[in-house]
Amino acid sequence: MPQIPLFPLNVALYPGVTLPLRIFEQRYLHLVSETLKTDSGFGVVLIRSGGEVGRASVWPLGVYVKIVDWSQGEEGLLHVLVSGQRRFRIVSTNRAEDGLLLGEVEWLPEEEPQPIPAECDGLLAVLEELKQHASMLSLKFDPVDSADALSWQLAQLLPLDDKVRVELLAIEDPLVRLADIAASLDRWAQE
Repeated sequence: MPQIPLFPLNVALYPGVTLPLRIFEQRYLHLVSETLKTDSGFGVVLIRSGGEVGRASVWPLGVYVKIVDWSQGEEGLLHVLVSGQRRFRIVSTNRAEDGLLLGEVEWLPEEEPQPIPAECDGLLAVLEELKQHASMLSLKFDPVDSADALSWQLAQLLPLDDKVRVELLAIEDPLVRLADIAASLDRWAQE
């Protein structure tokens, strides 16, 4: 099984979504440097307990990312834009000497693109409304052309509990994922 470096965050990331990161810790500066040199990537995982600075406990699922852009900020921070690629499950973790979390992972199956069912028109409308507010978060989204893209973008933008975010990441059928998201929206509407 492959071992990849892990980057714990307080925000979940999904395939097909880009996310800006501000890097200042030495271990992550080194990670970005190595990633750029080798044209590889790393895993983004949601923090279960702890914080982004220091040591954290993470959920067992994550998304492998590639760096798509970077720049040096005036304040000395490194600004990196990553794009979610594919999902993985963490089998075991250990720490490098510098404290970087490493994970032995198994790749989850990649999804075949499926068309967006007509009954998901309401979810498309919700996504378009959410995207208007998402521009303030510096998130970038590709056009929605499949059920999996719709489900990942909704999962990224909706205010879901962390446990639900991880459960959505584990679902291998985008239509099932969309049904779960629709059920959550229905529950919120009734509250």
